[in-house]
Amino acid sequence: MNRKLIIAAIGFVIAAGLGSHFYIEWQMAKFDASLPTPPTEEQLGSDETVEDVIEETGGETTGGHWHGDEWHAEPHVDEAPLVQPIMEPAAGVTAETEAAVKLPPLPPTELELEHRAIKADFNALLEQRDTLSPAEFQKGLNDIADRWQAHQDKFDKLVKARAAAYREMRAERKQAAVGDR
Repeated sequence: MNRKLIIAAIGFVIAAGLGSHFYIEWQMAKFDASLPTPPTEEQLGSDETVEDVIEETGGETTGGHWHGDEWHAEPHVDEAPLVQPIMEPAAGVTAETEAAVKLPPLPPTELELEHRAIKADFNALLEQRDTLSPAEFQKGLNDIADRWQAHQDKFDKLVKARAAAYREMRAERKQAAVGDR
């Protein structure tokens, strides 16, 4: 029984390996077929060769384009850029409406200071671990855990308030966009 199980396991591993190999080969062939081809001799003309174009473009054959018999490796200057420029605000946007759209800032570093204090107290407790009794150490851990939970509750409340403000802002923008139609 064990011998049959071992032979079946070995057969499975071999079959999985062969299947993986052929799948990878198939994917590689598919990828190679999707690659662009360099320009042919007919496209280049009589005085230019494929090697000349490849040499001129630094090995790149996919970034250029043809104009009749001439190969251009660089895009035209008048072509639109890929990155859109930053647009000026619409004419009806005032400082008041811009301020209303911005999310409220995080409160001054209250939560950050509290987080640092809890972390410092925890590190101090760990340093005193050898001098404290197990009961004192556990009490200190429980106190820090309670403080940490209160800190997390404050943080969660802040995140929920900011998310609600963001949702409200999006609803107002959507309402304004529907009203403009």
